[in-house]
Amino acid sequence: MSQVQDDAPPIDRDGQEWLERNVAEQEARRAAIQAEMDELAPQRDHWIAEFFDRIQRWGFNFNGDQRRKISKKELPAKPDRPFKVNF
Repeated sequence: MSQVQDDAPPIDRDGQEWLERNVAEQEARRAAIQAEMDELAPQRDHWIAEFFDRIQRWGFNFNGDQRRKISKKELPAKPDRPFKVNF
C-alpha cells in the first residue's frame, strides 16, 4: 500500500476500496508480465548471444558506412543475477 502524505485529506471507504482493488489489479498485471519475461529468458539469452556474435564478426556501423568490430574482451560479462527487464 502506498503511503499517504500527512496533510492529505482522509480517504473514505469507497476510495479505499477502489485503491485496494486497483493496486491488486496492477500487482496481478505486473506478475503476469514478470512471468512472461521469465519464460522468455532462454530465448533472450539466445538473442544476446547472436547479437554478440554478429558485432564481433561483422561489426556495426558507427558513422555512416564505417564499421567497427567489437573484440571479445570488449563484450560485457553476463551478471550473476537474473536479467533485469524494465517494463
